[in-house]
Amino acid sequence: ELMTFFDENVIYRDFNFENVLRGPAEVRKFVEDFTFPGIEFRPTRFDDGDVSTCFTWEVVIADAPDTIKGVSFYELDPDTSKIVYVRDVPESAIKPPILGTWARNLRPGLGVFQAVPIGSRPGGM
Repeated sequence: ELMTFFDENVIYRDFNFENVLRGPAEVRKFVEDFTFPGIEFRPTRFDDGDVSTCFTWEVVIADAPDTIKGVSFYELDPDTSKIVYVRDVPESAIKPPILGTWARNLRPGLGVFQAVPIGSRPGGM
């Protein structure tokens, strides 16, 4: 039943995987591969758009003390309201992320984020 929400030309991208999934058959296999006893997907916050939305989530695996958090973007076909694009961006499952720790040790300023002036980036607001 889940696959009835996906368009025939759906594109599904997950930051954990190099290959792009194309079409319902590839998406179905991906979903089935990550459906097993002890895994729970919990949406946490939602944005509501007309033809696209973004939401945060966490994955709980069995009795593991930590969760894996992430964000997903979904885009709909405006005519059919079926899902045409998905982008999943999970955080690192390694706590704390090894590369982030190394980067902050080498260049401490990398872990500091600051606002940028509106209009300062090409194509930005």
